[in-house]
Amino acid sequence: MDATDVGVIMTNIITSGLSETIIKILEGQGMPVLRSLDMDIPSFPRDITMVDDQELMILASKYMENYNFMRTQVACAEISELEVQNQYDIAEAKALLSKTSGKSTEKSTMLKAAVLTDDELVQLGKDKMYATAYKKLLHTALENLERNYQLTSRELTRRTSALRARF
Repeated sequence: MDATDVGVIMTNIITSGLSETIIKILEGQGMPVLRSLDMDIPSFPRDITMVDDQELMILASKYMENYNFMRTQVACAEISELEVQNQYDIAEAKALLSKTSGKSTEKSTMLKAAVLTDDELVQLGKDKMYATAYKKLLHTALENLERNYQLTSRELTRRTSALRARF
């Protein structure tokens, strides 16, 4: 498969502790969350005006289906980022408390450095960066899908307006 091929990829919603809990609550309230999707994101046509009406509708529907699924994944990534940030903040506070001598002569910069080099905080810092990077890249993919859908939708509107103008 080369870079121009568009394949169907089975994708599952990735949840963390809190997002999984909330999704289960939503499902229990009768609001199902699509947890997996055969993602089939078609390439945007070079000239959308050359796409026939039926194919244009199919494109719009595929973009919207993938967009809706991706919005759920972005929300889960945002929740995960918040969870990791909270874990980091708590670990940092605990480390500050455990490493302080309580003396007024203690330098805050030295204490902060001792805390930031703590193995647990180093790992949590990496987890924070991972969660943020994952969320940002998902968000970019979401924005790309949204743009493709909007352009497709505008072309559909243009065509239906042109049809109405003829009658």
